[in-house]
This record gives sequence, structure tokens and C-alpha cells, in this order.
Amino acid sequence: MARSRVTRVTLMDVAQAAGVSRSTAARSLGGYGKVDPALRTRVLAAAKELGYRANTLARSVSSGRSHTIGVVVSDIENPHFARAVRGISDVARRHEFDVVLVNTDEKLELEREALSTMLDKRVDGLIVAPSTGTAFEHLQDALDMNRAVVLLDRNLPELHCDWVGADDYSAVRQIVDWMADAGHGEVCLVAATNRTAEDIEQHVVEPISSIAERVRALRDTARARDIGYRILTGAMSQRRTRHVIREAMAAPTAPTALIGSYSEIVLTAVDELRSSGRRIPEDVSVASLDDARWMTITSPGITAARRPSYDMGCRAAEVLLSRLASDGPATRTHVLPVEMVSRQSIGAPRTPAPGV
Repeated sequence: MARSRVTRVTLMDVAQAAGVSRSTAARSLGGYGKVDPALRTRVLAAAKELGYRANTLARSVSSGRSHTIGVVVSDIENPHFARAVRGISDVARRHEFDVVLVNTDEKLELEREALSTMLDKRVDGLIVAPSTGTAFEHLQDALDMNRAVVLLDRNLPELHCDWVGADDYSAVRQIVDWMADAGHGEVCLVAATNRTAEDIEQHVVEPISSIAERVRALRDTARARDIGYRILTGAMSQRRTRHVIREAMAAPTAPTALIGSYSEIVLTAVDELRSSGRRIPEDVSVASLDDARWMTITSPGITAARRPSYDMGCRAAEVLLSRLASDGPATRTHVLPVEMVSRQSIGAPRTPAPGV
């Protein structure tokens, strides 16, 4: 019995079906050069009807593009970055771009290596959540190579590129206000950074922008409300977060109000507090700067700032692709609003806090 053979649909087949030249079909399908919108519509319709699949290598040779986006994040297990990457991938897929993802574990050297590898593989553009606010020459190198760069979540004002972030400043201010209204005389921020609170406060080292904005909002609001504030650093893993919480609660002036910088920190903190016999909010008020589903089903529900993680990823990809098409937005700062969700985890302290 003769075996049936499947004939691959070629670019020329699509061009003939659409009644256009091969070069017009290539530009229409590759998304480069100038093509009359009506012709492009015909080409796309013909390609869909014939089941045409582009030859990526040939397309990259003809267009000078790899149709690949490089994405570098610090911790893909962080639900915030996982949702953002999903947004990036969804937008990229709709525009027929591939995504190459690298996780750096907040290590600058891994970030540098990732960018070097991606540039060697000729990615068209980069979406990066920087691991530090002080060393970014590798990002400047990418810009100097005419690669489009979009910073995700964390901003580096010295770089002339796009940044997509969330309004963390307003979110922290709202939560601190709620805690002050409840009667707390001090609010503690639990942050995922190896830098010491003293160094952050004294600007000995510049923290990444998301942490810097949260600390600035904490400080500004605490001073405006005439209450104290504290920064608890080192919550870089579940084990270390437990240690940070355990040490803080063992202090003579144990905190009565905690804000976790993202949901995994809050989950670990809640578990540690309950393991030590403390109740929420009767003994300790808790809030999160990142919402998660478990916060709606636990008792009490956890007050949170619902960061638009997926939308941030979508926006970062849209901005990057628009830059690649030389049709980007006028502004390079893209700040998305944060939705505040008040639940039952903030209450009055059991005993008057110092100064109240």
C-alpha cells in the first residue's frame, strides 16, 4: 500500500492564493515593512485557509528578526512573577512571538549571563525584572545594541527604556492608614531583601525600586500619622521568613501589625504566628501587598493589595512589541493601579501600642 504524503504549504502557495507577490506575503506574515492593510488581510486569510506554518529560520533571515522575546525574572515561584509571565506569553503568542524565560534567583551574575545568552541568540527584545538597582551595565549594553528593553515591576530611572509597574506607594499608604485607624502605634514591613533595614534607611545601598517605594510609603505615612515603623528584612525563603517572624515576635516590643511584601511571605508568617499561639487580628494584624486565593478562604480573610500582575505582563509585552514595530507609546513610564481588598485581618491591638 502506498503511503500518503503530506505536502508542506509554502510561502509561494500563500502568495498565489492571495493574489500577491511572494515578498508582499512575506512582509504580511512576518509583520515587518509596509503592506496595504487590505492586502495583509487577504494574505492572513489565505494562510489560515491553507494551514500555512511559517519557517521561523527563513523568516528571521528575511526580516532580520528572530520573533523571540527574552524574559528574565528573579523568582518564577513567586506567584506575582508567574502571573506576569503568563500575561507576557499570552500577548506574545497572539503576535506569533516565542518566549525564552530565565529565572535568576535574585542573583546579578545569573542575570548578566542570561542577557548575554539571549543577545547571542538574537532575541528581538527583552523584558527584565532587575535583581539590583545599582549594577545595570548589561542592560545598557543591550540598549546600545538597539535591543528594545522593558523593565518589569522594578524601575531603573537611569536607563532610557520603558518600565511597567504597579502603584505600590498608594497601596502601602492605604494599608498603613487602616492599621493606624485601628489603633496601632507601629507598623512593620516584612521585606524579601538581603539588605539590612539600616542600609535601606540610610541609603547606604540602593534597594530595587519596588522595595524602595514601599519603604518610602511606609515612612511617609507613619510620620504623617505620628506612629512608628519598622522594616524586617531577610525574608528570602520560607525558612528565613519563619526565622524573621519568630525573632521579631520574641523581642520585648513585639510587633502588633505586619505587612508582607508578597503572598508567600504572608502565608508563612500567618502559619508561624498561629504555631506560636497568636491570633489574627486579636494579637497581630496582618496585611499583604500581593493578593492570593488562599486569603479569601482562610479565617479571618487577609486584607491585601491586589496587584495587577497578569495585566503588568500583558502591558510589558504590548509595549515591547510596539517598540519593535517603531510605534511605541509617547511615555516610557507605565504605572497600573492596585485594587485594595479589605477583609478581616486588621483589628485593634490587644494592648495600647507605645505612644498611643
